[in-house]
Amino acid sequence: MNPLGLYIDFPFCIARCAFCAFNVQGYREGISERYRLALHKELAIHDLLDTCNGREVVSLYLGGGTPTLYPPHVVNEIVSSCRSGFRFHASAEITIEAHPATINSANLRGLRESGINRLSMGVQSFSDEYLTLLGRNHTAQEAVDAFNAAREAGFSNIGIDLIYGLPDLLLGEWEKTLQSTIDLDPEHISIYALSIEEGTLFHKKGVALPSEEEQVSQYQLAQKMLFDAGFQQYEISNFAREGYASVHNLLYWNRAETLGIGVSAHSYLNNEHKENTASIPLYCEQVEAGHIPTERTTQVSNEEAATDRIIFGLRKREGITNTDLHSLKKHEQTATVLIKNGLLVAEGDRICLTPRGMLLADQVATAFF
Repeated sequence: MNPLGLYIDFPFCIARCAFCAFNVQGYREGISERYRLALHKELAIHDLLDTCNGREVVSLYLGGGTPTLYPPHVVNEIVSSCRSGFRFHASAEITIEAHPATINSANLRGLRESGINRLSMGVQSFSDEYLTLLGRNHTAQEAVDAFNAAREAGFSNIGIDLIYGLPDLLLGEWEKTLQSTIDLDPEHISIYALSIEEGTLFHKKGVALPSEEEQVSQYQLAQKMLFDAGFQQYEISNFAREGYASVHNLLYWNRAETLGIGVSAHSYLNNEHKENTASIPLYCEQVEAGHIPTERTTQVSNEEAATDRIIFGLRKREGITNTDLHSLKKHEQTATVLIKNGLLVAEGDRICLTPRGMLLADQVATAFF
């Protein structure tokens, strides 16, 4: 039976970060309670319809937004609903995203007792100056304290997210953030380049990004420091200790099937992409009426699926197999050109990005469209 990823979206945050373009809003008692009940209802509808047809859940990911704004007993009830409605693998990865300002010893113990076995902390920086710039509502020390509290609560699989390419970020400051992260000794580190999205506070203020050369230097410094610290880069933005690559991430890059629950959630099942409505009130209304809140459905052809497997698979360090590439003749020709240009390399029965190709991954992906 094909493995399944299950994603639950929690669209509430303490405040909107300056770089955030996600569909989130402030946490308010009334709407958050109605939304909680709607999540249970949508899960029940999928259970009744047997949407997943007995597929085995290997990853449950609670994201958003900031799911840790909810008290642990609420999260526990959601996890229990998932387990009662779907078949879980015995060693399923169960991840919750956490803002450092929303976790402490008490609620972390409750989250761990609910069966959550992986914590993904959005720290972004260990510089108070840049945390203020990003609108993160926590200090570097509070992030360290939250991490240590998670360890004490029994979390042995913790990931930290960082952002590079910040306005006026000096290489030395980025090095300090990387070293502070390494010193905590998490199992997983993700680094993402800042992008200025339309509608964000950064976009409204006309914030400028560092030069491409500066961003490349920061990325390469992260690669070197994390490699030297014993982390394996398994995807363009993701590094992990051996055995701790994120199951959720790999499902995505392998284009495996996923079911998304909640507002704006995306699903990929039975060669269909489905997207839930982005309106929280409309989402609640549709689910309360017993309907799946799908706003858009797109059929995925075999050719499109093959192209996706190539584009997303190439983001992984291990790349793709020759079998993946040979599924479409036109992609073989594209790969030949990219190999000639030093962006791809053939290694045995696999094809992967070169170091230069990793820096130009978006251009590589565009070439296959």
